[in-house]
Amino acid sequence: MKDLSIITVIDRDWDKLSGFLDSIGSITASYFTLEVIVVDNSNQNEKLVEFRQCYPNFNFISNSGNNGLANGNNLGAAHSNGKYLLFLNPKILVTQKALLAMLDRAKVSPANSIISCRQVKENWTEYKSYGLFPSSLSLTGWSSRIAEFLRLIVKPSQNERFLFPDWVSASVMMMSKTTFNTIGKWNERFWIHFEDIDLCRRAAEKGGNIALVKTVSMVRCNDQLSRSDIEFAALSKAEYNISRHEYFSIHENGLKEVLIHIFLVLNNLVAGFILAIPGLILFYNKRCLCATKAYAKLLNYYFKAFLLDTWISPRSVKHPESYTLRVGMNKNLAAIGEDIV
Repeated sequence: MKDLSIITVIDRDWDKLSGFLDSIGSITASYFTLEVIVVDNSNQNEKLVEFRQCYPNFNFISNSGNNGLANGNNLGAAHSNGKYLLFLNPKILVTQKALLAMLDRAKVSPANSIISCRQVKENWTEYKSYGLFPSSLSLTGWSSRIAEFLRLIVKPSQNERFLFPDWVSASVMMMSKTTFNTIGKWNERFWIHFEDIDLCRRAAEKGGNIALVKTVSMVRCNDQLSRSDIEFAALSKAEYNISRHEYFSIHENGLKEVLIHIFLVLNNLVAGFILAIPGLILFYNKRCLCATKAYAKLLNYYFKAFLLDTWISPRSVKHPESYTLRVGMNKNLAAIGEDIV
């Protein structure tokens, strides 16, 4: 068994993957062993072959498709052989100092704990990668700012070495494999966004400790591709609102859950419509066009959500339509196998 399994999921970030893998390859610590598992969600076989040849000491796994971050992380963890798991964004540059500090903290933390470290941008400004659990006071950006102004939201506690937020970003997240199995792995009802908050909440509910090591950091490289790709940017914006609905459907119930969903739907429809109008006229402006496309995706989501009675993202492997499709494919494959026999 290895001491540490580093898991990353690649989709659009092949240009950043070399820097990520090179940073890990430069680690020379002899007092812990590690393995690296790269899960390919992109189905770009030529890229996968290229990287396998360039990095023969790392493990590359091809997923069946872009099934989301949670699904990719679970697939990587299933192939891991480490006592501790470290889930990383492929845009991260790993440092030995950060790995050691996080491992040291993980070893002395209570059961079901999750550890992270500071993330900084390439210009060394802070990248906020933590926060408090969403609540009825922080349903939207503007409601959060009002609650903070009125001091209704308490900031995370901290000391000289550690910050103790409610959640840390999936970009840098370490835990023992025992913890990972105990708290229930990544929730594949999320396609992107909120899967890290959900995981941390389940860890906290089981008595775990969410800690961010303040004394070490890793650099998170800029994602120029996401900024230039209007379709992906619009999808990401829409999926953020979609995952927020799913988060509250999981962690709230009764009248409170109903009221939260009603508020979010009305807010998203009204605010989204206002932001979407300029894109119909200024379609050459990327930011305006992105807002319009995101709004169209959200409208489509709400139509299916009410039709199928589910808040799960249509892109999730747990969505009713996706599940039905997979079952049908499995039956067809079974029938083909019987015919062959």
